[in-house]
Amino acid sequence: MHANIDPVDVVHAQEGRDRIQINEVGIQLLYGIAITAFFACVAAFFANLYFGKGIGNWGAIAGTVISALVVHFLRRKRVKFALMMILWGFALIPIVFGFRTFGFNAPGIVCVPISIMAASWALSVRHAIAMTASACLACVAYYLFIQYGVIVPVQPDLLARLLILIGVLIIALLLGLVGVWALRHEFTRVHELAASLDLKAQELSRSEASFSALFLSNPLPSISGNIDGQLIDVNHAFISDFGYTREQLLHQSINSLRIFESEDQRKIIARQTLGKGVIGYPVMMRLASGELRNFLVSTATFELSGGWRFVASFLDQTDRLAAEQAQHVLNVELEQRVETRTTELSEALQSLKRTQSELVQSEKLASLGSTVAGIAHELNTPVGNALMVASALQDQREQFEAGLDGGLSRSHLNQFLSHLHDSADILNRNLSRTADLINSFKQVAVDQTSEQRRRFSLHEVAREVVVTLSPTLRKTSHQFINQVLEGILLDSFPGPLEQVLMNLTNNALRHGFEGRQNGRILLQADLLPENWVRILFQDDGVGISEQNLQKIFDPFFTTKLGQGGSGLGLSIAYNIVTAMLGGRIEVTSELGKGTTFTIEIPLTASVEPAVNSAS
Repeated sequence: MHANIDPVDVVHAQEGRDRIQINEVGIQLLYGIAITAFFACVAAFFANLYFGKGIGNWGAIAGTVISALVVHFLRRKRVKFALMMILWGFALIPIVFGFRTFGFNAPGIVCVPISIMAASWALSVRHAIAMTASACLACVAYYLFIQYGVIVPVQPDLLARLLILIGVLIIALLLGLVGVWALRHEFTRVHELAASLDLKAQELSRSEASFSALFLSNPLPSISGNIDGQLIDVNHAFISDFGYTREQLLHQSINSLRIFESEDQRKIIARQTLGKGVIGYPVMMRLASGELRNFLVSTATFELSGGWRFVASFLDQTDRLAAEQAQHVLNVELEQRVETRTTELSEALQSLKRTQSELVQSEKLASLGSTVAGIAHELNTPVGNALMVASALQDQREQFEAGLDGGLSRSHLNQFLSHLHDSADILNRNLSRTADLINSFKQVAVDQTSEQRRRFSLHEVAREVVVTLSPTLRKTSHQFINQVLEGILLDSFPGPLEQVLMNLTNNALRHGFEGRQNGRILLQADLLPENWVRILFQDDGVGISEQNLQKIFDPFFTTKLGQGGSGLGLSIAYNIVTAMLGGRIEVTSELGKGTTFTIEIPLTASVEPAVNSAS
């Protein structure tokens, strides 16, 4: 968990912290020192020429050069090199040139300890040690040179020595000012750093207190411990949920408590915690009572001054998993029940469809039977008349034949011919009526039973419906007025269309004219764009209430329940128009003002009907 650190880097970093930081003010002071030293060395050079006859001029020249280099480095922002030139120059010039000329009486020797001290402040400890070692070696070397006569020092002039000494003291004063300012600046920085550390320590203390409060009040059971797995703290939720006391947990290792049911899972969590931590790892854990429950474990690690720490939270999943299992079982049972119920409903639906189909067929047959009964009753009169005339004509024939045997007079012949003419006329009219009824009924019956597609005239279909329903209408005082114009030709299914018109007529006779006399039914038709035709079926009956108007096309809906009404007439009409004829049917009505059915169908039906009209 710790990075490898080179000891040399530590020393360098420590030296970097030991160096005094010089800002713009310090740099200006260094400028002043360099310029002062420059002019002092120049003054010393001319003073030596005038008073000392050139003695020590090499030291003054070296000081002038070094001062000029310091100014150059400062102008190029090379502060470190400028400091090195100043301090090493003030240490070596008195030694190299002062000892050579004046020996140990060199007046600039006072600069050596000042330079060493300043080097330890401004450069580094290594520079101060190097300067000390260099000065000591130079002193020993010059002692030996002077002792053995290699160098013969001269006694300097007192005025020159005084001037040099004053210049050195001024330079030392300037160096002292820089050092004092630097130390004050450093002390200020250290004080600010100490205050900052104190504030950070207070913030850290508050953060630790906040973390501790949050940790203890966390609703999830949580524990905290060291890197060895020893518990340091536990929150209230953990004590409450797991059933331990705080004394039983603190300073105990997780391994010794055996709260993990699987040791392998505990090792996996411990290993992953030392890495990136764990989020939502499912485990089985043992409570103090021995009960095993499912938990999701999440862990994290952090480093404190006392070492690495971990924190772990536990989310109980036992109740949720049990609920999910129960929900799964319930879903399986529900699916089975739904499947069973669906099968039952499917069978019931098939049975209902068969029953509905049978009822529809029964309704159609009942309608056809009622029509047959009406036609039969209607045929009874013309057929009876024809039989009666035929019987009378037979009697007259027998009389005529008897008259022939006894002699036939002209008057008898004329009378027989007159009776024959009248009988033939009566027979022709009654048999024509019979043939018309039979042909209309035959066409309607064939169309409704075969449901064959053919080309037909809408006017003829309407006429056949009127003729077929005439026996029924003749029993009432109501009128059926056919105003469908000739020339409207359709390529469709006439039988289903006839059934629709007959169902609408029967519905009007049974419901629309209830309690009314002299009702009136009007059938009209007109062409629409895009080869469609609109058929209007209107009656001036009692009308339909708004509540029933929304349900009249529903199967088995009738207001005559138990009175002979099946509730399928309008439902069959709706299915025929929408499914078989490919059109639409709408109804509008107002109580007391009659009802209007609007049927719109294409002149050319689809190749095959979408649904058989019987379904």
